[in-house]
Amino acid sequence: MTGETGVRARTRRAILAAAAQVFAKDRAASLSAVAREAGVGRTTLHRYFPDRAALVRGLAYEVVRETGEVLARADVERGSVWSAIERVVYDFVAMGERYYFLLHEHELDSDTKLASSDSTALAPFADLLRRGQEEGVLRSDLPVEWLLQVTDALVNAAWVAALEGTLARAEAVRAVMLTLRGGIAPLGEPGSQVQG
Repeated sequence: MTGETGVRARTRRAILAAAAQVFAKDRAASLSAVAREAGVGRTTLHRYFPDRAALVRGLAYEVVRETGEVLARADVERGSVWSAIERVVYDFVAMGERYYFLLHEHELDSDTKLASSDSTALAPFADLLRRGQEEGVLRSDLPVEWLLQVTDALVNAAWVAALEGTLARAEAVRAVMLTLRGGIAPLGEPGSQVQG
């Protein structure tokens, strides 16, 4: 809710953070489980989100808002294309279960307003990928939408690896970057060679 301050804003954020953690582990988790994780009663949760659908939508819009903030912080126009991509990837992996939730919540697939908001939030990253193609450091024979989807999939894999403890977050980000450099840099270019 726009304009919330103080206790209401903190409670809403706590509920959304709890929902991301709970739903990332169990997509069918109950609202009671979310309330427990948030440290609030079920009645309190219902004052903010009357049902599961409202909570899912609220969380989705919060993740989209945070995605926009991540891209603003990453300052994608600064420095080389690859350094900007790495900053974005690092912050997306740090979003953890919230990013995972947005990628996997298929109840939201028909929400055209959310899709539009998500596209708007991701526009700076899409522009960065286009710049990479124009500068010749990213393959121009792959559509930008494909590059976005590949990055999403790799970030998801990195977060799962970090969650399961098979890779530390920094190692997971490195794995994403090595995979991207090996796959979307122009063939025969230095960036397409996997660096140790």
